Amino acid sequence: MRGMTPLVCVILLFSAASCNRRPTDKRVDIKTALLPEIAADDKAFSAYQPTNAYAASANGLLERTVFQADTAPGTHIDVRDWKLPPGKQTSAITLPGAAFIEVRSGSGTLMSGAQTQQLPLGAFVSVSQDQSFTITNSGQLVLTMRVYVVTGR
Repeated sequence: MRGMTPLVCVILLFSAASCNRRPTDKRVDIKTALLPEIAADDKAFSAYQPTNAYAASANGLLERTVFQADTAPGTHIDVRDWKLPPGKQTSAITLPGAAFIEVRSGSGTLMSGAQTQQLPLGAFVSVSQDQSFTITNSGQLVLTMRVYVVTGR
């Protein structure tokens, strides 16, 4: 029985080595047809329209509303997505309620009066109701933010 162990190991080694070989003479080429050419004057673009697209706002942001709800009696919440291109700055922004701004990508600064607050990736900052501020994208990526605006009604 002891004499068989090396023999079994050698057999297993050769069978494992033979399993890894691939025959090179049985190559299968899959060919697909080219797409048809489009005429130069063809203007039939896609009719697709996103259901909740970003729109340019007056303060220089791309903005869309993600969610709105009346939560507690007399309280309303708006959840918005903001995007600001690299190197751009917004004009003065004033929100109708208290706001919480979450930085989802990019980096920038929030300036309110003489105060400047850094907006690194992952930052979560608050802004008081009727507080005027500007945002500058100081990074090389689009500054993407989720904004939660809470108002009393």
